[in-house]
Amino acid sequence: MKSTARLIATAACAAAIAVACKADEPKPASPPAGSGSGAVVADAAPAAVAPVVKPASSLELVQRHAPSGSKIAPSELAAPGVELFVVSDAKPVADGEYSGGTLVGVVGGAGGSVVEDRELLKAVIAGKPDRMLLARIALQVAQRDSEGVILAAAATRDQRKAKVGPPSIKGDELVFWLQATESPPVLERGALDLTNGSFELEPRLPHAQALAIAINTLGGGGLSRYPSAIKLLAASCAEPRAKQALIVALQNHPRDRSRAAIAAAIPRCGSVAVDPLINVMQHDRSAMVRTEAAGALGRTGDVRARPALAKAARSDDANLAWAAKNALGKLN
Repeated sequence: MKSTARLIATAACAAAIAVACKADEPKPASPPAGSGSGAVVADAAPAAVAPVVKPASSLELVQRHAPSGSKIAPSELAAPGVELFVVSDAKPVADGEYSGGTLVGVVGGAGGSVVEDRELLKAVIAGKPDRMLLARIALQVAQRDSEGVILAAAATRDQRKAKVGPPSIKGDELVFWLQATESPPVLERGALDLTNGSFELEPRLPHAQALAIAINTLGGGGLSRYPSAIKLLAASCAEPRAKQALIVALQNHPRDRSRAAIAAAIPRCGSVAVDPLINVMQHDRSAMVRTEAAGALGRTGDVRARPALAKAARSDDANLAWAAKNALGKLN
């Protein structure tokens, strides 16, 4: 799963010129009548703003956008038209967390722009790299590159049954196969949409086995598999064990970002999600999770959430109040 903490702050800062005019300051006196001086007292000229200096290199451009203290290094991957860099936190990585850093790209050189996620994949796609390279970049953007091997041909009975082949273009998608090396060693199918840069990696397993792996993942499996695990469990919410796994993880999972992701997905479970979401909105230790839960309550469409949302709409937490007001609008 893609680390829900992002390393790159993509907002660009523009310089603004402000002229201070304080109403309570005394104005310069007008020349006395008949003095003949004809002098005019002008306001002070605004202070000059130093021009923004263009970065000397693409590396410096990435350094300006990365959080302070980040480690930045050129990627071992080289894509036509995009300079690739890996940005990582200088702090030690916690057990189970992805340690490969965030892959970002620079388009247009030192005077260009920094791109990541879908925008990075779209820029790489535009350069028309070979299919294997594009598959490797998609995996690294998804922070799944350390977990398996991209297959060039079927080597086992299961792979032949799945009709595994080398990375190929099918319609508007690049399709490839990944044999996961972490436990359990799952065969996964990757699909990169060549029109918008969206990417999905899904296991090719019988449903019951895939569901068991998803539940195990939320219980402490590989973090990179969290998005697909949450997606599968939410889609399978009609099954009691999938529903129960999501509700328990929503309230007890140790990672704030995981609880927020579950809150966003659990409205697919219907009315059973309302009470757990209300509890999380009111009591979760993370403001991010409380806000996500408020928005999710609106998507349940269940009017039982209205009193709790009305109270949250008066919260001192501006983000929570805004999300609750929006959610209330969806229940009316």
